[in-house]
Amino acid sequence: MEITGKPGKAAGRRLSVGLLPLLPLLPLLLAGCLSGGSDSEAASPQAQALEVILQGESGGSALQPFSACEASGLGTDHRVGPGQTYTELEQVPWESLRAGDTVRIFHRAEPYRGKFMLAAQGTAAAPVRVCGVRSAAGERPTINGSGAVSRPALAGGYSSSAEYRLLHQARSLILIKPLASAADAWTQAPSHIQIDGLRIVRAHPDLSFTDVDGVSRRYEAFGACIWIERGRHITLADNEIADCQMGVFSKSTDDGDFAVTRNLYIAGNRFAGHGIVGNVHQHSTYTQSIGTVIEFNRYEPLRPGALGNGVKDRSAGTVVRHNRIEEGSHAIDLVEAEDFPLTAMATPAYRNTFVYGNQIIKTGDTGSVITYGGDHFGSQAGATWGEPIFRKGTLHFFHNTLMLKGTAAWVFRIATTEEKVEAWNNVIHFAPSIRDKNMRMDREVAAPWIGGGIVNLGRNWISSGWQDSDSW
Repeated sequence: MEITGKPGKAAGRRLSVGLLPLLPLLPLLLAGCLSGGSDSEAASPQAQALEVILQGESGGSALQPFSACEASGLGTDHRVGPGQTYTELEQVPWESLRAGDTVRIFHRAEPYRGKFMLAAQGTAAAPVRVCGVRSAAGERPTINGSGAVSRPALAGGYSSSAEYRLLHQARSLILIKPLASAADAWTQAPSHIQIDGLRIVRAHPDLSFTDVDGVSRRYEAFGACIWIERGRHITLADNEIADCQMGVFSKSTDDGDFAVTRNLYIAGNRFAGHGIVGNVHQHSTYTQSIGTVIEFNRYEPLRPGALGNGVKDRSAGTVVRHNRIEEGSHAIDLVEAEDFPLTAMATPAYRNTFVYGNQIIKTGDTGSVITYGGDHFGSQAGATWGEPIFRKGTLHFFHNTLMLKGTAAWVFRIATTEEKVEAWNNVIHFAPSIRDKNMRMDREVAAPWIGGGIVNLGRNWISSGWQDSDSW
């Protein structure tokens, strides 16, 4: 290994936070802590920007993840399982949930096969929670999308249009959106909702479900185990989410502030086996929100033959930290706010993205480890798509451990020279089999933009023999 550059700013103060998932490399990174930054460096512009982003990242919810699945005492306790009030998920009055309600799903040997929608508006003091009560052996209750049954009473809640009613059902196993039947549905958003402690599996086009009309249907290719049409203060924690088109999808548009998903918190989940074979558009998680925090998750490889990414994000105010991410065409893909560019560009946090404390294990031949900036090209100045709406800011990339394998590898793919990466206190290990050890991959962009981006290296530990970029 070799050390590159000068000590990273704020390294001394923050290294202990970034080490949480990196205990095997503790001696090596502690050496960097002892030789890197000082307390005086903690007030750098990078550190100040980080503090601004993180101050509001918790979403203000009174519930914390990983707590026992117990009724809050602030609303109705809906109990689902053997010997409980309801025996199946489609029996729960999902359309009537109110602030403070808890839906407790008790473990049983047979998976639950029910689809549902959450439209409730909780509050910071009285969230709405859907949680799993584990077995004595610690097993989460399972919700299986194969053969899942929709609740007929949700028909009008999905949509008044037969076409969209089917689309919303076919896209997801669990849907978060306003009730279409509500008088103010267009301007409302579900809020302060937490889903935790569940095993959520098997929703993809090879499988079918029963819709609200009792008809067997196939799942759509572009969908997710959990689809967030819009929402505020949504927490997804401590779940196992596997074998869907995508694990989580969140949506935002420029139709108004009500149409923007805000304060999305994805923590402590396991994602595995997502994606569509041969398709680049489905990912383990795909987020479009303001204030997205993705932390302490384990991203296992996508479905064999799927061409999507581990983390795909089009948000403003993104923090990706303390995750273990394996494979993906890109392990982390941070690109432009395609569906809500006006809102995103008016949000200062769009220009600063933080990726730290992650373990990333990836075969380099399939694509760069990190993409930053944008992924639609050939636009003209002033347009609301392509290069004009790219992130045009800074990716703060620190305290990460990258283990790269294969025959070639590229760490960063940065869209234009209006995007840059500040990289410090990272360990970047290229396996001996890798012949081309590249820090950057070029991008072809339209004039007047220049592809390739800027990488500023602080102090990092990198395998010897690396180069800036490949000969192409």
